[in-house]
Parts: sequence; structure tokens; C-alpha cells
Amino acid sequence: MKTKFKFTTATLKALPLNPVDSKATEREFSDTEVIGLKCLSGKTGTKKFLLRYQFNGRRKSIAIGRFPDVDLPMARQVARKYKNMIADGVDPRHERDNKHSVPTVAVFFFDTYLPLAKTKKSTWTDDLSRFKFHCGDIAKIPYDELSAHQILKIQLKMREGGKKRKVYAPATCNRVLALLKTMGKLAEQLLDITNVAARVSLLPVNNIRSRYCDLDETKRIITAANNFPCRSIGAYISLLFLTGCRCSELRLRKWDDVDLHNCLLKIPITKNKTSHIVYLSDFMVEIIRSIPKVVGNPYLFPGTKKALPITEPRCAFKIIKSQAGIPNPDDVVFHTARHSVASNFISHGVDLASVKSQLNHKSINSTMRYAKLSVGKQREVTASLSAMVQQLPALTVK
Repeated sequence: MKTKFKFTTATLKALPLNPVDSKATEREFSDTEVIGLKCLSGKTGTKKFLLRYQFNGRRKSIAIGRFPDVDLPMARQVARKYKNMIADGVDPRHERDNKHSVPTVAVFFFDTYLPLAKTKKSTWTDDLSRFKFHCGDIAKIPYDELSAHQILKIQLKMREGGKKRKVYAPATCNRVLALLKTMGKLAEQLLDITNVAARVSLLPVNNIRSRYCDLDETKRIITAANNFPCRSIGAYISLLFLTGCRCSELRLRKWDDVDLHNCLLKIPITKNKTSHIVYLSDFMVEIIRSIPKVVGNPYLFPGTKKALPITEPRCAFKIIKSQAGIPNPDDVVFHTARHSVASNFISHGVDLASVKSQLNHKSINSTMRYAKLSVGKQREVTASLSAMVQQLPALTVK
């Protein structure tokens, strides 16, 4: 049988098997219409297309697909496309191999970004949640094919919401975009891929909370918390408003972290990757002593589940705020406690360095961000300047 002829679907179906005793694995047939297009017939009846070509003086081949999964017209179309690439000075096999070596966005996230984030970020679980919940539309796209428009669509989808989809705040959208920008920067460094996320702008954010509880409100919240039926929850909320600790750093403390004899609470690792010691007052020690220990549960604030701490007690906090008579209670969140501690300290003359130490801030700028003077203190400051001016000799206007 001739090995060179014009392929037709019928002749390809009728191609004989390669003899079992043949030294070659497959028998090769050549198309006379598209030069270089081959059909290889195996010993078990499998047939497949490939293109043989020369590039820079070297003989090469590239697979096209199995027949009849890839029919003859499609095989010729692909072969012609490859031949056009060769004419333009592009090696189709090299191009294909490079494309296959580029991971999808999801593969890059799970195989490269996330393992690296685990070694550097204590909040890597937040990155994992953001990617899973918001980046599904781009997960299967090869990273070098990702466009800025596709990333922008994620941002718009989060802001617009829809059926069974909530509308997310600008700050939440920005955190997802920041994740994609960081991933893109890493992909740019490792894979030489343009960081298209850098072309998408963050949304303007105006959700900085200026609300804090003054001393009277703080006292009412602590009183209501100390009277709350669940001592774990009540003590937790009281100590938030007394220590200024970050919520998770206090909630996840264990009895081993408490030294009641020396009045110390130790936080081994904080948000800024340092350890921190909270010096407990007698009142704080009294609150801690009121928490019943649970056998088999090592946590200072034991939850209802075995060997686990309490979860963030939002419903209980809502009840406590109501009992304390806090105005605009929705504006008072758990982090308001930290804000309130800093603001009350500074409003009552505690120096910034001491507040910085109490809150375990890396930078004094962070402390100043929390330091909001009360209305009364601001009036006192402006009144003091007026008093100083009034003590000066009378000024004559000419």
C-alpha cells in the first residue's frame, strides 16, 4: 500500500494496522495535500495525526490528535496553522510546551503562593477564603492568559451583587484585589508574566470607624458583661474593654498563658509577629478568677465544644450593649474596645509611648491613629488657647 496519498476520511479508516512483528511501533502515512501532515497507524488500531517540519535546520514534529477524535478537516486546519507559525519564525512545539508549562491561576495559588504565604503570614487563611469565595471565575485560566478586564469583573461582581449574592464593601473588594496584585507580582518574578492586576485600581474607602466608648460607656459595658450568665463570654468582653487586646489574640489564650501570681497575661505571637505581655490589674485578675475551668479544655474562655474556645460572641455582645444602654449600638463592634482603650488613655493624659506599649504597636503612627480626643477634652484644649490669648496685653488695631 502506498504511504503517500491524498488523505480522505474513508482511506484513513481503511488504513491497515502496523504488523505485530514490525520493528517500528507505528506505520507512517503522508498527506499529499498538506505537506508534512502524517497519520500514524499503530499495532492495536490506534491512528493519530502529527506534523513533521524543519525549524532552524532541525527536524521536529508536533502531535495534532487521535483520529477520528480529531477529524481530517480539523487536522489539516491545525497543520496549516502550525505551518503559518513556522513561516513567521515561531516554533509551534516550543510555543505549545511553554503554554502548557504555565499554571492556571488556581494551580499557581495553591502550589506556589499559598505555601509561601504560610511561611510569612499569620493571616494566610484569610487569603485562602478570599480566593475560594471570590476568584472562582478566573481559577482555571492559564496565568499568562489572565487579563485586567477579568480581574475588574470580579471587583464589579462583588460591588453589584445580584440574586443570592451579597454586595460587598469597598474595603472587602480591595482585600481581594490586593491578594491578586500580590499573586501577580509573585508570578511576574517567577514566571516572567505581566502583573495585569496592577492595572486595576483599588476602590475609594471611607469606612474608618471614629466611634469609641468613653469611660462611662466602657463602665456600663463591663458591668453588663460581668453580669452576663455565661462567664466565658462575659469575662472575654470585659477584658477586651480593659486590656485593649486584639480580639483573636485574647479569645485564643489558654490557662498556660496566665500567671495570676505575677498578674501577667502572655501572648506568644501577636499580629506583628512579636510576643506581648499584658500586665493585669487586680480587677482583671478578679474577672479571670471568676471564669470556671472546664476539664479537658485548655482555653481561658472555654466554648461549648470540647477542647475549643468560644467563638466570636456577636449575639451576646448585642445583648450586653442593649443592657448597657449604648446609643447607636451597631457602630460599636469588638474592635471598638481596642479603639476605646487607646482613646481613653490619651484623653486622660497617658503618654503615647505607654499606650503604644499597652497595645503592642510596632509604630507610634498606629497608636496616633487610635488616639481620638473626647469632645470634652477637645473643648478643654481650645479653651486653654483662648485663655492664654486673653491673658496677653490688649492689642491695638491701627
